[in-house]
Amino acid sequence: MAKIGDEHSALSTTYYGACSRMQEACTVLYEDLHTSSGMAHTSVEYVYEKISEHRKWMLIEADLIREAVRQYNEASSGKR
Repeated sequence: MAKIGDEHSALSTTYYGACSRMQEACTVLYEDLHTSSGMAHTSVEYVYEKISEHRKWMLIEADLIREAVRQYNEASSGKR
């Protein structure tokens, strides 16, 4: 049987992975908002499209965090 510390560690690992991917998404968005020569894109449509793409990525990671903590609490309450 897993110890409570092991469950905390697994939850923390999930948080870390999701947050790391969120940071990566922000970096990719920043890069996507610039041309290969470093100029900022000025097309509203292009910028909105990139924001939309990256928002989906961020929401997926946020959902993973929410689901992980929900499952953790569900499993923890069943052990009391």
